[in-house]
Amino acid sequence: MTGKGGLPGFTYVVAREDVSDDGLEVTLEAGAEARDQLAKRFGLLTLDELKARLVIEPWRKKGIKVSGTLDADLEQSCIVTLDPVPATLNVDLTLLYLPEDVSGRRAMEVAVDPLAEEPPDPLPVEGVDLGEAVAEQLALVLDPYPRAQGAELSATESLESGSEKKSNPFEVLKNLKTQD
Repeated sequence: MTGKGGLPGFTYVVAREDVSDDGLEVTLEAGAEARDQLAKRFGLLTLDELKARLVIEPWRKKGIKVSGTLDADLEQSCIVTLDPVPATLNVDLTLLYLPEDVSGRRAMEVAVDPLAEEPPDPLPVEGVDLGEAVAEQLALVLDPYPRAQGAELSATESLESGSEKKSNPFEVLKNLKTQD
């Protein structure tokens, strides 16, 4: 069930035929090399822990449902001060997969309804890499604009930090008007 490629020590490929009717419980924990690669990939200062406890169950005859929790300890860079911003994440996740011929994902219209339920992801014949799926979920829950405690950039500070008052290119026209 472990696959080729992917993240070293954090690859776990599951195909539909690997999942019994009773389901399958899996715990994935990223090793140091995988955490370093993910930290670089997502622009993190550090990724000290990444662990997922998952339950894989059959879903709609040919598909699979992956549910569980993702736990991560990490540090991001503050967007104002560049100081480290520690974060501890504990996120519930549910992922649905159906073979492409069943999911209808390719034939769907492009109309987007933000309140509609997301369609299932395609389930490749060789199976889905749960390590990569967990990494994608981590990327989705990261704070896009982390701020250190008390870090603030006011509008006046940003204006003052610019260069001196720029000259107005129309100032010359003002002088021409007064000569008439």
